[in-house]
Amino acid sequence: MRARAAGCMLVAAAIGAACAIRDPRLSGASLPCNASAQCESDSVCFLGECRGSSSQLSLVQAEVRAPADQQLGVLQRSGIDLRNSALVDFQLQALLSASGTVQQAVDGQPGATVPVPDAGVVLTDSAPGIADRAASVVAQTNAAGAFSLSLAPSTWNILVVPPAPSPPIRPQSLSPLASALAIVLPAPSQLAQVRGAVTVSTPLAGARVAAVDASGQPLSVAAISDAGGAFNLQLPPGPPPYYLHIGPDPQATASDPAVPAFPLQGPFSDTAPSIGDLGALPDPATLTGMVVDVRQHPVAGARMLALSLDPTGWALSRQTSSDASGFFSLTLRAGQYAVEAAPDVDPTLPGVSAEIAVTLPAAPLTIVCPDKSQGTGVVTRPDGQPVGAGYQIAAMRLPDRVVAGRLAHATATDASGAFTIVGDAGRYRVEVVPPAAVGLPRKIVSVELSGGGLPTQLPALQLSAALTVVGTVSRTGSQVPVAGATVDFFALDSSGSRSVLIGSGLTNASGQYRAVLPDVPAPAN
Repeated sequence: MRARAAGCMLVAAAIGAACAIRDPRLSGASLPCNASAQCESDSVCFLGECRGSSSQLSLVQAEVRAPADQQLGVLQRSGIDLRNSALVDFQLQALLSASGTVQQAVDGQPGATVPVPDAGVVLTDSAPGIADRAASVVAQTNAAGAFSLSLAPSTWNILVVPPAPSPPIRPQSLSPLASALAIVLPAPSQLAQVRGAVTVSTPLAGARVAAVDASGQPLSVAAISDAGGAFNLQLPPGPPPYYLHIGPDPQATASDPAVPAFPLQGPFSDTAPSIGDLGALPDPATLTGMVVDVRQHPVAGARMLALSLDPTGWALSRQTSSDASGFFSLTLRAGQYAVEAAPDVDPTLPGVSAEIAVTLPAAPLTIVCPDKSQGTGVVTRPDGQPVGAGYQIAAMRLPDRVVAGRLAHATATDASGAFTIVGDAGRYRVEVVPPAAVGLPRKIVSVELSGGGLPTQLPALQLSAALTVVGTVSRTGSQVPVAGATVDFFALDSSGSRSVLIGSGLTNASGQYRAVLPDVPAPAN
């Protein structure tokens, strides 16, 4: 031990770097060094110690953000193979200043334009390094139609959202070197005026109708069908090929006639789409009842949710809240529904009810919400020993077919590594976040809480072996370090489409960061 300490002091004196860094995971990797040639073949020298590559963790993604006052762009990188090296350097590019104007052509006056104030200008990176984390920049035009923004060098897709009822317009993309952009919107007479009607054997009033492209992006401002089922939309000139999304008005109340969400209609290419009859809807029906706890006390403020189950081709989903006496009333349509009551996530309140199958019309219901369930567990180190206090626990109940995801109340670990989760019965995604000083990675795992308010003994959550990823962040084309930059590492979940944070680091005054990741094949699952 004395020989190692002496070696560390000699290296620190030679390179001016501290050696009080946690021993890396790999055998033979924690040797002091001042050049990579002194390390084993799978290691590199960084901050006076040999750093090994991963043994199981392979491809990850990274996002690097500098403090806002440094005017540097966000960097995303995918396909980082940590089996080759756990030394990953990044360079950030300076933001570019761009400005422009949004004008609209004037009918009957060729070449004449007028400014478009209060238009939203949204730029989205067309080729993000992390697919589900595409960077975007938003600006608003002033009274003269002018806007300005700062953005990283890239190719940006542009969306202009004029004040309603004008449709959103997508001009040409903005290249990495462009600094000025003059956007001219088509004159009002050039916009496509799309007119149609929604019928379900009879005209359907109160339906929200909007035009979208093949990818689901909006091509119009939504309109609400009138008493005759008629609607009017403005689309870009042409119009371009479009689909119609027909569904409920989000401003409708629980007592308004229920409008289902229909399958996309289309594609259409003219201004008089032939939607056809969408089929007769069942008669209106009202779902009423009481929400109580297991002691038969009323539960106020519980969200009552109902989802249609009939194989009709359309879907009806509505919700309301119970009043102070626990009473609720929800206008639906005759048919089969899955119904649940969801009180607030407060651990002192009852939990989500069991799913109830209801066929309307029906007598009033009494929905019983059980006590919230409690799960206890312990977090252990990679060697199987319990961790200490201060490990943060986050628990998210996974959605069921009626209720969306909900956070549970979770305590941090105590001195024995124990923690408690109080929440609804169901399956949870639990994340353990160790204190930064301990040098252990995050842990993501699924657990189940039993129902009926019964206590659940959770399996021990053993943290994975740690892989320390290190490197520097500097400005592109120079060795100028970037201090205070956040370096986040992500892995893809089992679907392969969602990025999940697995570790972070923060650069010091020398631009050096250190991030601890779990050295496992699939850390996000």
